[in-house]
Amino acid sequence: MSESIKHVVREIYCEVLFELAEEAGQIDSVMDDLASVEEVLRADPEFTAIMTSPTIKGEEKAKVARRVFTGKVNDLTLDFLSVLAKRNRMRNLFDISLKYESMIDKHHHRHPVEVTLAHQPDPKEIEKLKARIGEAIGGKVKLSIEVDPSIVGGMILHKDGKVIDNSVATRLKRAVGIIVEKTRYK
Repeated sequence: MSESIKHVVREIYCEVLFELAEEAGQIDSVMDDLASVEEVLRADPEFTAIMTSPTIKGEEKAKVARRVFTGKVNDLTLDFLSVLAKRNRMRNLFDISLKYESMIDKHHHRHPVEVTLAHQPDPKEIEKLKARIGEAIGGKVKLSIEVDPSIVGGMILHKDGKVIDNSVATRLKRAVGIIVEKTRYK
């Protein structure tokens, strides 16, 4: 399947699911369900192979999905999984979930921000960081943290495709570059 078709499939299915979840007042619970389903798919490669197999009929996959997930996810999510299975679109679930999560963030006015730090912060540091970034951008922050000891200290922020690199490693590289440039022209 070409990337453009995958994109269209993800967009259409996600928008329909989001609208239905919004009407039912289940936006967040559907996201929790999708995360649970993804967990099952990641944990059981044989089950994933069955649900994504082109040789097994969609109707059979839908029945399997209902048997496995009935009572574990809400009815809206179960119906959605059945439709995906019937139409042989289960392989698109991970992309649909990612898009759905971004739609939820937008709905709740949350700004995804990725921060790279030299060490794992404690929970209090995380809350302070979220509050400071939230103040700076004027909104709620959905913070994801990556640890990379090579940055030495400081932090690198990623938001909306923009990067603010205030790491010690980068500041040192800049300082060394300035010193080298100054000595080169003496």
